Amino acid sequence: MTTLTATAQSRPSILRRAAGLLAVASALFVSACASMSSTPNTTPEVGLYELRTYTAAPGKMAELDARFRDHTIGLFRKHGMVPVAFFHVYTAPGAPADDRLIYIMGYKDRAARDASWAAFAADPDWKQVYADSQKAGSLTSKIENIFLSPSDYSPKLNMTSSTAPRHFELRTYTANPGKLENIHDRFRNHTMGIFKRLGMTNFLYWRPVADQPALTDKMVYVMAYPTPAARTTMWTAFSQDAEWKTVSTESEKNGPLLKSPGGVASIQMTPTDYSPVK
Repeated sequence: MTTLTATAQSRPSILRRAAGLLAVASALFVSACASMSSTPNTTPEVGLYELRTYTAAPGKMAELDARFRDHTIGLFRKHGMVPVAFFHVYTAPGAPADDRLIYIMGYKDRAARDASWAAFAADPDWKQVYADSQKAGSLTSKIENIFLSPSDYSPKLNMTSSTAPRHFELRTYTANPGKLENIHDRFRNHTMGIFKRLGMTNFLYWRPVADQPALTDKMVYVMAYPTPAARTTMWTAFSQDAEWKTVSTESEKNGPLLKSPGGVASIQMTPTDYSPVK
């Protein structure tokens, strides 16, 4: 009888301990789930960008797109590169097509970039893809590239695509001698904020890497807008904005910051269907 009584008395204690352990386990599970749901942005750190422009050979743009879509981007990632965005040059309805494909690549630094491209060029899979795609002639007639470092005020790279289509613009500014830092200061302290207020998206801002003489006194940046029409409307609003007029006047008291003519070069762009960022 004594043994039965002791056992009966111990059951509630055992049940309480079991319930406690279950509660702890449940709490740990919930915590783990919460951690997974709040996983920080996994966008890679990029210290060097490369802007590459391929001019497709006549009639070869579709094949060039297919090679990137089906093979090249995957091989870039295999070798540690960060394909950021791929664009066709936007042409207004009725205008002749532009045969350029413009894309943005990211790397940790120049050494990592060079090592990745060397490995890519030596990859047997790439060699086979390249040979197969070139059987009827080269897909490109010209390849150009420039190296860019993010400016201190550039937004952090965001690889999340918009749920709605976007229209992009690549802009290159050429400063008058000694005025480049004034342009950067104006963007850092004023222009970007006005752009944002007017609904424009500041995507990336760059300084050309210093060992490129042709890019001396230049800054390069990319903007995004909802549509081509919105881009036109937003820039018109910007040019008429009271704050911008004051900033522009104040910043140019000692002379224009931009070379004229030719101080602003603009290329409007449409993301390709295979672009990581759209």
